[in-house]
Amino acid sequence: MAAVTRGGSLWRAGLLCIGLALGMSAAAHGAQGDDRTVKTWANLIEQAGKLGLPTGFLNDIDPRFVTVTFEDLRTYAAEYHPEDHRMILNLRLSFNNAGGALMDVGRMTHHDVSLLYHELLHAWLDYLFNGPGHAALSPRANRGLAFAREQLRCHYRFVRITPIRQRREKTELRFLSDDDAWEVLNETWAVFVGWHIWARLEQRRETGAVGPWTDTIVEEWAVQLARANAGGDLLGYYEPDDPDERRVARKRFIAPSNGLTPAGAALLLDVVLEEPDDVARTGRRVITDTTDTSEAPPACE
Repeated sequence: MAAVTRGGSLWRAGLLCIGLALGMSAAAHGAQGDDRTVKTWANLIEQAGKLGLPTGFLNDIDPRFVTVTFEDLRTYAAEYHPEDHRMILNLRLSFNNAGGALMDVGRMTHHDVSLLYHELLHAWLDYLFNGPGHAALSPRANRGLAFAREQLRCHYRFVRITPIRQRREKTELRFLSDDDAWEVLNETWAVFVGWHIWARLEQRRETGAVGPWTDTIVEEWAVQLARANAGGDLLGYYEPDDPDERRVARKRFIAPSNGLTPAGAALLLDVVLEEPDDVARTGRRVITDTTDTSEAPPACE
């Protein structure tokens, strides 16, 4: 993940692609960048499919919507710039660290594949909100868009935050700007998607691919999910628009009361992660059972 400028404020995200050639004209770069992005996107989908990773939501995105580059990032592993739909991956995720093509997904660490999917989720949401419009989206994408809009209307707008992350019992109320609410939704959903990809790959560490579900694997996954949610590992955050507040804390983490919702987990497991109905139901139940309810989320009215 990486810090990115969005209209003067910072947020997190990321993706993949090709470095700019020095001296290349803007027009020539645009044409070549489009071609390379389309090829990189197709290669990513093919490789991910062979590993049993979800690819349907990637097919929702027109690859020409996203500009993908590799850069030698010093602070973060990846960046996503929504103002120009530009995504950047660290050079180490490129073939031979050369910045010319995505490295073989099967050779990435499980952490890096998790990171990649975190950033791909940002790209998907960017496309849903800022792409060609709902009439051009698939039914799956429109389900995600409608649910995201509803979550932004209330759950990620009037929120409780934890000013000190280590003291989650101490919370403050915030009414978030459009940008900050959008970032909380993005980060909360992307954290869960990345976590899930990591957990599934770890369950099949010996093969490096995602295998079929069994009752035992579902039970093990549910235990891991319960531990992650109860431990605060799935909480999203935002980097405040207000520069004065940003001087105090670069990130503001959401309190458990405004974390991932059970319905949100079920939707992501179904629409993005392409998991069976029983896994989506299990995810909904685990999030319901392990969410701290000592404080209710603020009422929107």
